[in-house]
Amino acid sequence: MANVCILTDSTAQFTSARFPGHERVFIISFSIKPGATRQRNSLAPQEPPGGRLIPPARQVFSDYFTRLNREFDHILIIPLSSFLSPMLHWAEEAACQYTNHATIQVVDSQTTAIGLGLLVQIAAEAAAAGAPIHELERLVRATIPRVYMLFCIPEMNCLAEAGFLSCSQAFIGKMLGLLPIFTLEEGRLTPMAKVRTQRHLLESLQEFIDEFSDPYHVALIQGTGLTHLRARPLREYVEGSFPQTSFSVHAIGAHLATLFGPQCIGLVVMEKPETRSK
Repeated sequence: MANVCILTDSTAQFTSARFPGHERVFIISFSIKPGATRQRNSLAPQEPPGGRLIPPARQVFSDYFTRLNREFDHILIIPLSSFLSPMLHWAEEAACQYTNHATIQVVDSQTTAIGLGLLVQIAAEAAAAGAPIHELERLVRATIPRVYMLFCIPEMNCLAEAGFLSCSQAFIGKMLGLLPIFTLEEGRLTPMAKVRTQRHLLESLQEFIDEFSDPYHVALIQGTGLTHLRARPLREYVEGSFPQTSFSVHAIGAHLATLFGPQCIGLVVMEKPETRSK
């Protein structure tokens, strides 16, 4: 039997399709509850356009464990931040109740989307190289503090639906036409700034990148609609400031769009192990 596989969730996005160890990565999916039909000219806060993320039932985890255990001895589960979804807690409960001989470890990624994908890629590459599960867990936990995420979330009704804002706060923000910017710190959304234009948003992204002395990877997650940000200026900025840093652009995934709204823009910065932020 192969030694270790990695189980993550459908909010994860990867910087490439065939990274080392990709054959060891398996994805358990959220389902999406459709949003309510919007009423034209209504000023009242309404349900987010993408609906709501519904985590898989505990039994789904158990079924995955049984299937994966036919091929793998050990399962490392890396789901999105426990502050964004109860999936981690359900995975832990299912792992505690699983009675077969597989070793199952669960790690809170404290991130999502490309941030989550980068953690999974690092774990998968180490697993393919033969690292045991306890080393993979230690590697992932050591990498988590080096992954930083910033989100611009124009559709604040999505945040209200998820419990991050009150409905009145979301309504006022929408009326003012603000582009709120949040960082994801220790898995929690933390307000950072509010801007009004795309130019100011681009400046905020650049200032965020400037906090790092030598990033390993920078990724832009593109939303849809009016907040779609041109990637070229940011790419040129990263290439000019950090010639050795890889840069990638990704369309927003369906599950992240459901969580934060389809117009959400994300920025991911991953530090090298030996560097620190300024």
